[in-house]
Amino acid sequence: MFGYIKTHRPELKIKEDEAYKGIYCSLCKELGKRYGIVSRMFLSFDSSFLALALIALSEEKICFTQKRCPFNPAKKCNFCTERRKEIQFAADISVLLLYHKIRDNIRDSTFFKALLFRILLVFITGSYKKAKKLCPYGADMVEKYIQMQNAVEERNSPSVDEAAEPTALLLKRLYSLDANDADEKIIREQIGYYLGRWVYMIDAFDDIRKDEKNNNYNPFILSGYNDPEKIKGDLLMTAGEIAKAYELLDVKCSGTILENIIYDGLYHETLKVYERRMQDE
Repeated sequence: MFGYIKTHRPELKIKEDEAYKGIYCSLCKELGKRYGIVSRMFLSFDSSFLALALIALSEEKICFTQKRCPFNPAKKCNFCTERRKEIQFAADISVLLLYHKIRDNIRDSTFFKALLFRILLVFITGSYKKAKKLCPYGADMVEKYIQMQNAVEERNSPSVDEAAEPTALLLKRLYSLDANDADEKIIREQIGYYLGRWVYMIDAFDDIRKDEKNNNYNPFILSGYNDPEKIKGDLLMTAGEIAKAYELLDVKCSGTILENIIYDGLYHETLKVYERRMQDE
């Protein structure tokens, strides 16, 4: 995952911010327990959102307790009082995606950068194999859609829709797991699909100049679709589809945090990337 799905902290209440950080820290702790200290270094906001969304739709209430941070013993952090299956699942998916992201970086990087990623891959491969054993259905899903993504890139497809589709379909599957009924499953699939599309598009938008310099695949470059204002509009429209689907959900807990991310976080992250691209023009 790419790290764009964030809260907009100025609009969060203190207790909501603490609850969000509690899920983030719990995921960090779970990564360390399951996969070692190296995996903790690559914890992303996107993985935290996956854990948060799945917890918010479960029937089990989430509770926190304060413990010392493993990285900074002088600091106390909030952690879930129990090991949650949603957090374990998010940890597994995080490692599975990290492995493929490193391999992708090896392909797209210059010699010396690729060498660094190859070294990192050595440390992550053991965790990846463990994640495949602990979460085989998650591994199958990730590998299927990574293969789809690679096929799109090998064809040098100039279609943004086609390029975003594998990520959209992957998140559609991930966010609809364990749905309570058929109606909820459809709604969660819609959220996951448009969220995946938004994530892919904003990452490609953010990387336009870097990909031009390194001659990497980017559908915006290949299509000549380089109008920042138009791309910003498409991103905001996609975020709007996520919001419309979310409004149909029966959220059990942490609804205000989810709303902050969906209504404020995606909007402000879109503007932030747009402003970076405008500075490059």
